[in-house]
Formats: sequence, C-alpha cells, structure tokens
Amino acid sequence: MKQLIIFIIIFEVVFGDIQKKSLNDPCDHHLIKLAMKDGIKAIPIKDILTYKKLVKACEKNGGEKIIQQIEYKDYERDYRRSRTMSSWTSTYSICVFIVMLYYFIGLGTVEK
Repeated sequence: MKQLIIFIIIFEVVFGDIQKKSLNDPCDHHLIKLAMKDGIKAIPIKDILTYKKLVKACEKNGGEKIIQQIEYKDYERDYRRSRTMSSWTSTYSICVFIVMLYYFIGLGTVEK
C-alpha cells in the first residue's frame, strides 16, 4: 500500500508539471488563437489589455515568431481589403469629398 501511494505521488508530480506548463503557456491562450484565426481586430474591446499582456508574455516565452506571424497576417488582410472600397462608409466619404471640392471650386470661380 505504501508503494502504491508513493507511486501515485510521483506520477502526479511528474505528469502534473507537464500539464501545468501547457496550461500556463500564454501562446496557447484563446485570445492569441482568435488573433491568429481572425486577426487582431476580431478581439473584443474589453479583452485588448489582456491580449497585450499575453503578447508580452508570449514573446518572453519564445513566441516571437507567433506574434510576428499574427501581425503579418493582419497587415496582409488589411492590404487585400484596402484595394477596393469595401463598404458604404468609404463610398460615402469619397462622394462627400467630391461634392465639397466642386463647391469650393465653384466659389472660387464665381464672378460678381
């Protein structure tokens, strides 16, 4: 019985440490995975500070390449989306700019 208890304690210490390391790894956090999958802009506003802390902790643990990959994917995604006007907001702003430009050109060229 004594040997069984010693075996269980040793087993828990050896394999419990492995499990704690995987749980405490900041690079495996769900916010980091969300940023990898959907980009940094997909992170909710309330979790941005937590994400920044996780990024620093992940970089300290040797996850610089993971963070660089997240940022690179985000820049690529923004670049692909910015090639065309993708929403009403950008279309509306261009139209307002053109109307204002014509208005001020008209004011400058009007004869009294």
